[in-house]
Amino acid sequence: MRGARVAVPVRKSAVFKTLSAPVIAGLCTLFASTFIAITTEVAPVGLLIDMAKSFNITEGHAGLAVSAYALLVAFGAVPITIATSRMDRKMLMLLCLCGYVLSNLISAMAPNFAIVCAGRALGGLSHALMMSIAAAYAAHLVPERMTGRAISFVFGGASLGSVLGVPGTAAISHFASWRVALYVISGLAAMLTVFIALYLPPVRGADTKALKVPTIRSPQAARIFGVVIGVNAVFFFAHNLLYTYVSPLLLAHGLPEHLLSVALLITGGVSIFGLWGAGQVVDRWPAAGLFGGGLAMLTGMILVYGHLISAWPSVGAVGLWCMGYAAITPFVMSGAIRARATSADVAGAAINSSSNFGILLGSAIGGHLLSTLGFAVLCPASIVIALGGILLAAFNPAAFPRRLQQD
Repeated sequence: MRGARVAVPVRKSAVFKTLSAPVIAGLCTLFASTFIAITTEVAPVGLLIDMAKSFNITEGHAGLAVSAYALLVAFGAVPITIATSRMDRKMLMLLCLCGYVLSNLISAMAPNFAIVCAGRALGGLSHALMMSIAAAYAAHLVPERMTGRAISFVFGGASLGSVLGVPGTAAISHFASWRVALYVISGLAAMLTVFIALYLPPVRGADTKALKVPTIRSPQAARIFGVVIGVNAVFFFAHNLLYTYVSPLLLAHGLPEHLLSVALLITGGVSIFGLWGAGQVVDRWPAAGLFGGGLAMLTGMILVYGHLISAWPSVGAVGLWCMGYAAITPFVMSGAIRARATSADVAGAAINSSSNFGILLGSAIGGHLLSTLGFAVLCPASIVIALGGILLAAFNPAAFPRRLQQD
């Protein structure tokens, strides 16, 4: 049973302007929460080179800071979400934000790389729960016909994490140190904790015993749900196999190191357009929208293969790829909830878990391939996997319909 909804008008032309002020404030705090979550998760991408130098390790080894985080999320998202299904959702959000504060503090003060990974693992536990309930939380706050758009808005914070978080931490690391960058993230998480306490409307957890286990409501729903989860995992794997090492990739294409933070800001910035575009079609044409996102992602990856382009054109190619990748999240998240195979919270947890399986495999396998075979193998591998994600979605129209009926 879904949590309590906040009553809003249901005019057909309505979008967010029909929502009440508390609901809008709640969606904004959820937006900020996904920003902190993704900034914490992928900060090592912008700090990779400086962290590697600090601990005298290879860049591939430093990528394990991403893997340690993803490992906890991949295995913890579903069981933690089920175990906390009856707990107050708002209290859980506050606990998650406190976890991000501690995670970044531990990593910032770490005397060695093993402690960095331990701090990252704590952040992974917070992420396992917070990103699992964020989409369902947003869905609880708005009418069902606006679910996709609410999720797109909330996960705009995730794209903003790429726009400002990764390049921002890279810039702070360049001018101060990577430790100062993590202190800044910790401070932002602490301030957001206060805002969550003040402005996020409460919603109920599960009211029945049904969420003690992730019950599947029908074989057809289970199949559709499985396809959505699989598509999500494949795209995350393809993206993180290469994007975890985007800093050395851009340097290999001739971009000066002192311009790296600017380049990451640009690539993250254009990804906002992908998320905006997804928000326009996610509740209408899921198949076309997902195909467009996957095609943009694939094209960008192909362009950075070898030495077809160099320096700033390669930044543009990475931006195109990131724009497509950002567009995919609303389609898989709303698709998992729309399948009605299980509760919205568990559906969000499954998406969160599969996303981090992709991140875990991508960062770990990508690090190995980069250290042993280089980008000559890493780029084609990412391209083939991304193509697989497109084909899997295309051959399963029940999971990603051509058109959704509008109420």
